[in-house]
This record gives sequence, structure tokens and C-alpha cells, in this order.
Amino acid sequence: MTTLGLLLLILLVVLLWQAGQRSRDTAILTAQQTCRQQGVQFLDGTAALQNLRPYFTPDEGPGLQRTYTFDYSVDGFGRRTGCVILRNTRVSTVLLDG
Repeated sequence: MTTLGLLLLILLVVLLWQAGQRSRDTAILTAQQTCRQQGVQFLDGTAALQNLRPYFTPDEGPGLQRTYTFDYSVDGFGRRTGCVILRNTRVSTVLLDG
């Protein structure tokens, strides 16, 4: 592998990592806002990547769909799971149990 090829590969990995970090930050912020709007408690302060897959739509073209899960509590005792689905780095769907 040439030096240029190696540098391009490293650049691609860094760009994918940065996009993943932006998506994670967006998922956490979205989960916090959703919990606040619904009057429930956002637990652990984080969201975990559950699924990563490619997608294609005629409107948006190709991209990566990321599904992040997070925990929340309605009453302060029980634990429920919600998820944030992002297409590329934009929020597509937010789901809460129940």
C-alpha cells in the first residue's frame, strides 16, 4: 500500500469516527429534550449505539442509519427504554416504551 493510500484510509476512518461522535451527541441531546418534554427522568445521561446499517432513499440518497437506545424512568423506580433513530446525523424518529 502506498503512503497516499494509507493516508486516505486514515482520513476516512477519522471522518467516520467524527460523524459517529456527532451522531451520539445528537442522540443524547434528543433523548434529554424528549424526556424533559414528556416529564420523565433521563437516566444515566447517555445513549448507546444499538444498530448501524446502510440505507438508501430516493430523496436522501445513501447513508448510515444509527439506532441509539437510552433509559428513562416515569416514576423514579422503574426503568424503561427509548430509542433515537438517526439517518446520517439527523434525527429521524424517537420512540419511548409504553
